[in-house]
Amino acid sequence: MVTALTVEPGLRHRLEALGIKPGQQVKVLRRGWWSGPIHLRVGMTELMLRRIDAARIEVHSADPRRVSR
Repeated sequence: MVTALTVEPGLRHRLEALGIKPGQQVKVLRRGWWSGPIHLRVGMTELMLRRIDAARIEVHSADPRRVSR
């Protein structure tokens, strides 16, 4: 679950338009090699985010055994 977005206003608007906002469930589908993009699912939407942008999204894992990054 997304707990906070620590990004500049332009990126915040873009992420919220894609459905990434506090309280929303997100699922990581794939991670690119090295510093490649992160493939996410938010509701019925799938998207790719640069790691530098994804790192600014604070999340809380629903599974206590997993650590989200």
